Amino acid sequence: MRTRRYAASVALACAAAISACTAGRGLPTLDEATSRLAADADLLLRSSSLRRSAPQHIDDGSCLPGEVRGSLRAESERVDASSGLREKLQAMGYAEIADDLDLRDGHQDVTVLRDPRTLLTFELTVARGTGVRLVGMTTCYAAS
Repeated sequence: MRTRRYAASVALACAAAISACTAGRGLPTLDEATSRLAADADLLLRSSSLRRSAPQHIDDGSCLPGEVRGSLRAESERVDASSGLREKLQAMGYAEIADDLDLRDGHQDVTVLRDPRTLLTFELTVARGTGVRLVGMTTCYAAS
């Protein structure tokens, strides 16, 4: 069971990495993208009970060697905290790129949304009985 849950997250990270590595010019810097990610998360979470972590730059293995990405997490033990989050992301310009039908797991619902202009990505996971997790990521950038 645990393997399936982590396999879904790994699959999402790989899909994000593949599209991130093909990103073109015109993207914001890593710091700008991380700030935008935090601002979008704050706007999204304003009316929810999710607690957000501080944004950070990580080398998570989904980027090419020498690249990093910005990341943040928000979590709640209340499953109802996810109410309306997908719709809010879509209203903010994020498009659904993967959903529960793609990542079927009997114990969690997963949706991945990406802003096509900035390539910021949010993965929304609602685990039945255990709560909600929202992970935001930038695309990969060269480490400075």
